[in-house]
Amino acid sequence: MPIKGIKVVVVKTNDTVSTDTKGFFSINAKQGATLSFKGPGYNVAQYKVGQKDSVGIQLSEQFLKQPQSIDVLYNNVKAEDNLAAISTIYTNQLTTTPASLYTFALPGQLAGLYVRQRTGFPNPQAATPTNAAFLFNYVGKHNINAEDNNGQFDVQVRGAVNPFNAPQAPITIIDGVQREISSIDPETIESVSVLKDGLSTILLGINSSNSVLLITTKKAQQGRTLLSFSAQYGIQQSLGLPTPISAYQYAYLANEALQNDNKSPIYTTADFEAYRNHSDPIGHPDVNWFNTLIRKNAPMRNYKLNITGGNNIARYSISLNYFNQGGMWKTDPSLSYNTNNNLSRYTLNSDINISAAKNLDIDLQLFGRVQTITYPGQGGTTFPMLLERLYGTPSNAYPIYNLNGSFAGRNIDYFSNNLLAMSQYSGYTNTQNHDILTNVDLKYDMGSTLKGLSLRGKGNFAINSQNFIDRSLQNAVYQYSQVDGSYTAFGNPRTQSNSFNNVSNSRYAYAQAAVAYDNSFGKNNINAMLFYDYRSVVLTYDLPRLLQNRALQLSYNYDNKYYITGTVNNSGDDRYAPGHRFGWYYAGGLGWQMGRESFIKDNLPWINSWKWRASYGNTGNGNVDWTGYFAYRSTYDSGSGNAYPQGTGYVNGGGYGEVNGVINPNVNPERAHKINFGTDISLFDNKLAITADYYNNKYYGLLRSRGASNQLLGSNYPVENLGINRMTGGELTVTHQSHVGDFNYFVTGNASIVSAKAEYFDELKQVYPWMVRTGKPITAIYGYTALGLFQTQQEAASSPTTAGYTPQAGDIKYKDLNGDGVIDQYDISAIGGLKPLVYYGLNFGFNYKGFNMSVLLQGVGNNQINYSQIDVTQGFNGKGGLGGPPYGQAYTSILNRWTPETAATATSPRLTAGFNQNNSAASSYYVHSGNYIRLKNAEVGYTLPRSITSKFNVSNLRFFVNGENLVTLSGYKGIDPEVFGQVYPIQRVFNAGVSVKL
Repeated sequence: MPIKGIKVVVVKTNDTVSTDTKGFFSINAKQGATLSFKGPGYNVAQYKVGQKDSVGIQLSEQFLKQPQSIDVLYNNVKAEDNLAAISTIYTNQLTTTPASLYTFALPGQLAGLYVRQRTGFPNPQAATPTNAAFLFNYVGKHNINAEDNNGQFDVQVRGAVNPFNAPQAPITIIDGVQREISSIDPETIESVSVLKDGLSTILLGINSSNSVLLITTKKAQQGRTLLSFSAQYGIQQSLGLPTPISAYQYAYLANEALQNDNKSPIYTTADFEAYRNHSDPIGHPDVNWFNTLIRKNAPMRNYKLNITGGNNIARYSISLNYFNQGGMWKTDPSLSYNTNNNLSRYTLNSDINISAAKNLDIDLQLFGRVQTITYPGQGGTTFPMLLERLYGTPSNAYPIYNLNGSFAGRNIDYFSNNLLAMSQYSGYTNTQNHDILTNVDLKYDMGSTLKGLSLRGKGNFAINSQNFIDRSLQNAVYQYSQVDGSYTAFGNPRTQSNSFNNVSNSRYAYAQAAVAYDNSFGKNNINAMLFYDYRSVVLTYDLPRLLQNRALQLSYNYDNKYYITGTVNNSGDDRYAPGHRFGWYYAGGLGWQMGRESFIKDNLPWINSWKWRASYGNTGNGNVDWTGYFAYRSTYDSGSGNAYPQGTGYVNGGGYGEVNGVINPNVNPERAHKINFGTDISLFDNKLAITADYYNNKYYGLLRSRGASNQLLGSNYPVENLGINRMTGGELTVTHQSHVGDFNYFVTGNASIVSAKAEYFDELKQVYPWMVRTGKPITAIYGYTALGLFQTQQEAASSPTTAGYTPQAGDIKYKDLNGDGVIDQYDISAIGGLKPLVYYGLNFGFNYKGFNMSVLLQGVGNNQINYSQIDVTQGFNGKGGLGGPPYGQAYTSILNRWTPETAATATSPRLTAGFNQNNSAASSYYVHSGNYIRLKNAEVGYTLPRSITSKFNVSNLRFFVNGENLVTLSGYKGIDPEVFGQVYPIQRVFNAGVSVKL
């Protein structure tokens, strides 16, 4: 497309011209001279003048955008006028990450936004909202919302937490409409912003305590029809998987564990030899189940098609995307259906912008998604069980197949479902999502009536349906008798199911109207807006939830140096009791553009801009649905009460009881005082930018139950607005972008620190001060304080221990905090997670003569994790009743266990068989560093010169390779610092692609 306003300079001279609306220019330059092409938002290009009189130059966009205006909630404002705490990234910073969701690209990119991955693949959503009864079904579950991330991420801004002290995700608003969708194609996203303070979110009113993840998609642009297509193919590799010990090692160490518990060993010398030389694969199997079930590489494919164009009357943009992510399990190609994890998704995003009249613009948008997530047949509601059995089944439990080809197993519940049969031959289940979103935006410029006056309206309707299909089956297992050659069947075999669950059906409607005024009178600049919106949410069979905002926003600045703004919002939610539904929420801000003062601009010309800003907001959080469905109303049914004698015959009859216990009709929305101080600095011809913020957020009136666990009413206490949390912290972003000749480079880094404390939650009076949790960090980890391992039996016998347990040398020794000689609940204290969390990112790269490179490093500091997965940390965990036999698998992490010979260097307690109440207790022994730095993604690409591609009528042809989770350096080895435990592992991705523009 032609670009207007590009400066064309003859290097080493003062000769300069600019391109016109068609991108043309004319300049006098000698042969051999160098022309430099430079424009805002584009990389610098150079051209050496030859004998040609004309030349075509193709400019590439800068990796980091520095726009003059930024997106805010429901509006777009000049960047220099913004007083709120907002961080933004753009398309290029999203598309270098090969992944199923744009969320994968966010870690380390936005100051104040903490993103932690929890699993490498979406978790299944399979439960139905209804329960079966005689002749009819009744609604048994409420507030069911299709969760787009499906548990893959914790997304948190400035330490915000929900009523359970888990990370509180920000509200996602896409093109001005709230929808929690993360599967939008990053190529169609113009920007992702995080709105962090009360001033930036106040138009949400009753929900303005929540931060906002603001997504703006690309809009139709005027110009000739442009068609672009890209194809990508990648491979995934599972990371952070433990290494199981062999059957020989297992037998040897199992005997040691049994003997440590004064039990008889179960493996003989002959067994050791059979396991070692694999002479009896049926009677003495040695199966590495991880290698048997998990493949080394899994594919990922991504195809995108975009068409855009139009004129001054109508403009259009259509984007189509197909994404397919394969799972980590091995499969049998002879089956007619896929039994592996798989995510398949089609998305459509279209935008039509029409100038219907001189002053009227209409924008129509349609988004559609069809997504299917498949799991192994044992993977629907029992997908965690497949992973748990993978971790827990010993390498010598049973062979994969018997001699006759049947699935092997044993007459023990834990071994009665063959692992290979579970992962490959158990049929399949899948979750299907269907989404449609329609937006219409109207903007009418009334400047002819009153300068600066405009009207705008928005309407949205969206539906989502989620279904679960179960076509699973279970095979019998057979135990082979080496005595008589017979086979005995075990397990619970069943034929293939064909069931269908309606998981959720959600319907969303949104309407917005605003009257805006923006005008200047000399040096006085005024902006005002009268705002109203209405949102209806219907989740499956629930009644509609209705939310409203009625706001007035006023802003004023003098000479673009002194700023003041304020917003007041009367906002309501009908999920609260009458009299508690509406409230007033307000926010304000002050700003000073110090860089425009004469003492700066006249004496320090290298300072282009230096703005100070401060904001305060009294905000709300309408999260009453966390406590139940219309929780302010008492409900009764016959199933909740006890039978009692009734009538003249004193016959027991059914009684009625309260379904939701004691209720509180006076629940109000939670509130917050949010204070933010910040500065924005631009230096050296805008080549260096610095943004810094400090915040202090007090969340009060939080929904908590009084007295925590104390019950004097015979029922749980209702929730009340009594909790107080305080989050404080700071953020820093530094960006440098420049060039040397036509070598363009950039580097941007950000760092955040957050302290989150529970200042009040009506904690019961504690016996000892170390038991008090009020005032402690919300991230605190509680347990016993470990003093190492008992080195001698005498030390173990003379030391305090847990009640009912006789310690031995090699057991974990705990600190007796109250000195009563017993390790119990009075010795529990905060043992980790006490420091403010630090998270950061560094993104750098270059562009030179068609080559480009970008790298993103992301890390976390002051983080601690509690890793006590018994199968991995101790081994031989009891899989039977009461933690008894059979015993589970063990891993190489226990090889350096305590023995009399390794007492001085042991990193694991002595081996025991079955559940060990002492060594399994939550303690500082299992608290490890969660710090890490990760090469989150990197990309290298090459764009062919225009002189080559023009011969094929191609305007742009680019080849690229990129990757995700490439290298990780962590404080605790052996597991991934983010995704650990019995979950689908995090994936390393290598990806290659090509993009073509016509």
